[in-house]
Amino acid sequence: MRKLVAGFACSLDGYIEGLKGEYDWIVIDKEVNFVEQMKRYDTYLYGRKTYEAVVRMGGVDTASRHYVFSKTLADVKKGFTLVRDDVKDLVSRLKQEPGKDIALFGGASLLASLLNLDLVDEISISVIPVLLGAGRPMVEVLNRRVWLDLVSTKTYRNGTLALTYNVKMQSN
Repeated sequence: MRKLVAGFACSLDGYIEGLKGEYDWIVIDKEVNFVEQMKRYDTYLYGRKTYEAVVRMGGVDTASRHYVFSKTLADVKKGFTLVRDDVKDLVSRLKQEPGKDIALFGGASLLASLLNLDLVDEISISVIPVLLGAGRPMVEVLNRRVWLDLVSTKTYRNGTLALTYNVKMQSN
């Protein structure tokens, strides 16, 4: 079964954007090889705001599948699939299909929804050495605590700390 991996950059105090939606504080270390990291995935999940940012930056790799989760968008650009309903069924089905892992990029609401549905397998966080003091938290309201098992850490020269956690299965 494929893993659903949530990848985020956050400030040391837990924010993924500043008060005005800015993310200019996310400083990527030269050691990070995104091209190599992206080879792990062939399916990408986005919230509305991340989708809009991706479109502004020029689109996506058409060899991969891209899903946008939004209740407010009426349609999405070519190369993307809009998901409005049946989130659990769709993501569960995607995880069962053959292929590479699935990446969740962006969306505190989407992350919370997928965590609440027990669909996230791994969380990869790059903690940027900055304190924002306020902004959008990495995850919005959860139905319960979500416990994590630390898998790996990496410290970069610029002070960024990359943390990878497995999401513990919930026992109800």
